[in-house]
Parts: sequence; structure tokens; C-alpha cells
Amino acid sequence: MASTITSANLVIASAAGGALVTAAFTAYECAYCGSSIVSEERWVREKIYETSTDDSPHYHRYHADLFAEQELSCWEKHEMELENARTARMVARIM
Repeated sequence: MASTITSANLVIASAAGGALVTAAFTAYECAYCGSSIVSEERWVREKIYETSTDDSPHYHRYHADLFAEQELSCWEKHEMELENARTARMVARIM
């Protein structure tokens, strides 16, 4: 996901003397659960090695911390799915 400044992540506030102050922050989305990753949360960035139309790198971001009543983080769930897919391919090759 490329970082873009949109009206959803652009903050305009008034400062002393009536001046307007604009501050932009980058909002990322978890590639596993799809919810926003806020600045206080720990997250993991995975670089995607695929050819693309532009030369800039692409990344997936995942929550690294557990949510309430969860046993695994989004990153751990993603890694577990990758491992299950690798195992299934190995079993299919053997049979």
C-alpha cells in the first residue's frame, strides 16, 4: 500500500493568532484483518518481491500485538497460513 495523503488522514487545526496548521500522518491497514494500524500499536512490515509498474518497493503491514482474547497476532496468523500452504505443497508433491 502506498502512503497517500487524503482527507481521511489530513488534520487541519487552528493555531495561535488564527493561523491554520496542517499535519498529515500516514495511516496503514493490516493486510490480515484489514483494520487500521494506529501509531501506538506495534506492527510488522513485510516487503513484497513482485514486479510492479513502478520501481518503488511494496509492503504489507500486520499487527504485531494481540487483540483482546486472541491467541495469535495478525502477523503470527499470516505466518501460520504461509507455513500451512508450504506443508500442503510438500505433501502434494510427495503423493
